[in-house]
Amino acid sequence: MIKTLYLATFDVGYTHILRVFYAADEAEKEQKKSDLEKEINTVCKSLEHYPNGFRLVMSTLPGMIEVTEELQPRTLEV
Repeated sequence: MIKTLYLATFDVGYTHILRVFYAADEAEKEQKKSDLEKEINTVCKSLEHYPNGFRLVMSTLPGMIEVTEELQPRTLEV
């Protein structure tokens, strides 16, 4: 199964919180977005997908990953 990289931005007043996650389809994307909104206790300001990945301070996050039952990606907090 191929999952695509997403970057969610949350405005918490004095700062922004960026969270990245991988989702296989629209339903999983919306579920993860909803879970993050509940966890952070605010609505998602923007949600962008990055199928080609992006570089983040000397680190590269792949745009797509293959997921097996043995290997499940964790949500990364940035």
